[in-house]
Amino acid sequence: MLTRRELLLASLTVAPLRAASKPNIVFVFSDDHHFQCLGAAGNPHIHTPNLDRLAKDGVFFTNGIISTSQCAPSRGIMLTGREIYQTGLISNGQIRFQHNVNPTAIAQLAQAGYDTIHVGKWHIGPEPGECGFARSPLWLRGGGSVYRDPKLRRGQQGKDETVPGHITDLFTDAAIAATKEAKQPFFLWLTYNAPHTPLYATEKYRRHYEGKDSQQIAPPLHPPGGSRFDWITYYSVITHLDEAVGRLVAALKAQGQWENTVLFFIGDNGYMAGTRNWKGKVYQWDESVRVPYFVSGGAVKGRGKVDDPVASVDAVATWLDVAGIKPAHALAGRSLRSYLETGKGKLDAAFSSWDDPRAEGLSAKVAIEPYRLIRTKRHKLVVFASKKQSLFDCVADPGETNDLIADSKLQSVRDDLRKKLRARMQATSDHAIAWL
Repeated sequence: MLTRRELLLASLTVAPLRAASKPNIVFVFSDDHHFQCLGAAGNPHIHTPNLDRLAKDGVFFTNGIISTSQCAPSRGIMLTGREIYQTGLISNGQIRFQHNVNPTAIAQLAQAGYDTIHVGKWHIGPEPGECGFARSPLWLRGGGSVYRDPKLRRGQQGKDETVPGHITDLFTDAAIAATKEAKQPFFLWLTYNAPHTPLYATEKYRRHYEGKDSQQIAPPLHPPGGSRFDWITYYSVITHLDEAVGRLVAALKAQGQWENTVLFFIGDNGYMAGTRNWKGKVYQWDESVRVPYFVSGGAVKGRGKVDDPVASVDAVATWLDVAGIKPAHALAGRSLRSYLETGKGKLDAAFSSWDDPRAEGLSAKVAIEPYRLIRTKRHKLVVFASKKQSLFDCVADPGETNDLIADSKLQSVRDDLRKKLRARMQATSDHAIAWL
């Protein structure tokens, strides 16, 4: 009898392509990653030489945002290429979703001949095998973990067991081992839990910040005020992550894989880090929705920083595009392939949403009002379920302290953003169109 995964893959109509014509795809997802916590993002305080080099050698999207700013729904988006209101995985309080209604992007890659490998944090209701992964060498079933000697699973049928070591190194070692034995081409989903709390950094990484005042080394665009935040430990965990990604890239080069690889590095959501006295995410502010976002690798010919706004869901459309796969269903994202090939494209807006009116996830004690937002190079329009709207100039006012929604001089800007947001809602069958 066929398994559920085998039935799912058999139902697809995508014809496999020649393996040699398709690049390996590596997707690295960091966790709770403030958008300016890379040296490449203009932060002179943090030590991230490997990530900076990758960003420089590829395409760095300076206005990259996450399609939904919370761990589980963000992963659901990356599995499907569809928005939370299309799949039903709307928050950490609702981690099961309609994974078997349409084939996931991972299942489509598998059917097209990709060896689909999952390593790292999962935090989704269905099992990895149900979502299209052929194997899961080492993974974290839930949403959070200690860093030292974590409880992880080996293999898709594995049970939680204590694995000695540091979780960042363990995931990296497992990913490197998996790529060494992978069939060609491969898709590697490598989702770290760094720098998710509870933060833990060894002295090896803390030494880069010796003698620093934690409150004096905040990212340059981080607004003053709010609650205190331990930037030294946070940076140290990211420096460890940087070394880990560097080790993975070095291994791919040693294997002769790098020249035929496209690597996506994206934060699963941003992090408020004390701004407005909030240390989490979910909110509509840039610290929450804006993330580190770049694409690198030997198969990427584009170079430099790109200010065009893009969202995480766009990466999924890009995976299928570079793999030569016609999507099995309509995707919410737009392919970034032209940027990877030439460094240029035509995207002028990106979108993010929150759809759970309950007090769900994190340590939230109050409900967060559902919203939709549209982000351009300069402006952000936010529409709430209550039909309240806010408008910010993110260039002149990066702290988003001055709501311009009533400014008569910006009438044309508001009208244009509302028009684009409405079109997006219509295209994705978004129930929130009633809020406009």
